[in-house]
Amino acid sequence: MRTTSSLFNMSFLFYKKKILLLFYPFLFFFFLNCIAIRVYIPKKGTNAFDIGNVDTIPQFAVPNIHPSFEVIESPETTRYLFAIRDPSLFFLAPRKLENEYGSVKTLIQRELDRNRDEYKTDRRFKIHIKNFELKTEDHCFFGSTTSVKLEIDVNRVEKEEKILDFRFEDSIDSNVTDCNFALATGTIVGWLIYMPYLGFRGNREDQLNQLGRIALLEFSEKLKSSVEKSSSPNPDKKVRTSHP
Repeated sequence: MRTTSSLFNMSFLFYKKKILLLFYPFLFFFFLNCIAIRVYIPKKGTNAFDIGNVDTIPQFAVPNIHPSFEVIESPETTRYLFAIRDPSLFFLAPRKLENEYGSVKTLIQRELDRNRDEYKTDRRFKIHIKNFELKTEDHCFFGSTTSVKLEIDVNRVEKEEKILDFRFEDSIDSNVTDCNFALATGTIVGWLIYMPYLGFRGNREDQLNQLGRIALLEFSEKLKSSVEKSSSPNPDKKVRTSHP
């Protein structure tokens, strides 16, 4: 009787370990493709503005060209996809990430098209996207760094005058890494600590989307003020008045 009970317990433990061995790889692979890039130019002062998936909105899929603005990209910005992920553990995860809302050029063109009242001008400008880098680097148990770099020149076509030399850099350092995720999952109890930290710091997807939106929002605000200043009459120029 004891032999039968022992065999039953051994069989139960064997199947329990087998289930766990199958469960953990499934959980790991489930999170391999979890990063979705959704970078757009939000409305200033809001953090919940979302235009939805542009693939299902034809009028947003291909923006109409604003007649006063020409947007061009350097070859370096089109060499890679929108964002780069450098993993430390999940090497099967995609390294090059595509933005669901389009390239930086498309995002700027859509901003100019959808908010024409905010970019009213009788001048012509050329927007040159010189560099854009959005990436997250994972250093296992030594933390991770998510960073963005955006460099754009804006020139007035008629005078070949540069009205905006935009340079933006920002980064987020955190302990959101592949190794910490695996450790928290392996111990189960680790999620009691790791989950609140994720809620506070955000995962890699949140960090990439946040930095991308901040950089483009900052550019759009600088562009508005620069275009307005360039389009207004020269305040230093004296207006001649005729006297009888």
